[in-house]
Amino acid sequence: MLMNNNVTKTVNSNSLKQLLLLFTLSLLPFTQVTAGELTTDRYTVSHGVVKNSINEQQRIDIIEKNKLKELPNQLNAKASGKTRADILKNNTKPLNIINKSNGAKNLNSDHYADFVIYSATSFLHEDYDGDGYYQTFSVTFDADIYSYTDNQLGEVYALLYLSKNGGPWLHYFTTDTFLIEGDSDLDEYEVITTFVSGYRSDHYDVLIDLYQVGYNDIVASLSSDDSGALYALPIESAEYDEPYVEVVEVVEVSGGSMHWLILILLSILFLRVKTKTI
Repeated sequence: MLMNNNVTKTVNSNSLKQLLLLFTLSLLPFTQVTAGELTTDRYTVSHGVVKNSINEQQRIDIIEKNKLKELPNQLNAKASGKTRADILKNNTKPLNIINKSNGAKNLNSDHYADFVIYSATSFLHEDYDGDGYYQTFSVTFDADIYSYTDNQLGEVYALLYLSKNGGPWLHYFTTDTFLIEGDSDLDEYEVITTFVSGYRSDHYDVLIDLYQVGYNDIVASLSSDDSGALYALPIESAEYDEPYVEVVEVVEVSGGSMHWLILILLSILFLRVKTKTI
């Protein structure tokens, strides 16, 4: 009797070990996915341009070039990935600001001017899997300057931030410098961004901070709190926007297989006929 109990305990112990092993193996794929999500870097590629200087075909070309670009914003010093709070707290100066203002280097900072971001619009591009989340979007904003002097020109640049579902604002792009003039809408600036990796399908808000060249503080700001165009944009990065491809499995039946199948069917038919006859 004692021997039977020991055998039973041994069998139960082995069964338990097997169950634990199967459970552990079943968790491995989940663990790998979770770890991958935690270590995935967030990368974006952006291109900024004065909206009036391009047409629709050039915009399409920019989007295609964005997708082929090897260095994302986070690796070419156009995006720090830092929170807006950290940037403002440490008075961090943006890196890699390129002057594209056509001789505006000679403009002096007008510390007696008022700046405002008058309006903003957003557009969604490219949803390959048709789930309502886009991997490319553009933000266009119109910055104006109101000066108390005769100088109605301002040389500015902007920092753009993203917030996921009310989370912290994360810096995703710094524009090059550009010129604004009075309250003209001909100087609207457009930033076209493609999400390369690390952004799950969700809704993102946008914030724009405007800086005057030569002046460290923000001169104007606009966010999703001020404009619905910057609120809850449905976005996902490229790895979550794979187009759906329907796979049709074709089963080939060889001549030999068909031969055996016919023989089996004939045999069944023969047995049925013989049974009825009897």
